[in-house]
Amino acid sequence: MQFIEVGTMVSPTVFARRSLSHLMSDMPQEALNDAVQAQVISPIWHIASYLQAAALFALGRENEAQIALREGTVLEEKHNDA
Repeated sequence: MQFIEVGTMVSPTVFARRSLSHLMSDMPQEALNDAVQAQVISPIWHIASYLQAAALFALGRENEAQIALREGTVLEEKHNDA
């Protein structure tokens, strides 16, 4: 038998789910941290931007939240057009 070492693959979905869990648990800073990690792993994934926007709104950082929301919208439109 031959085994191939493939390493560890980090999924943005794990961070997105945990971010949502943090949002639901009233932990917006932790939610933001995980949403940012999801975006680092997958920069073109619009869900990460939307989660960042939700966390930023919860933190009272409305201007930054609006920017993240716009970025998510642009990414989603690009994804849908592809």
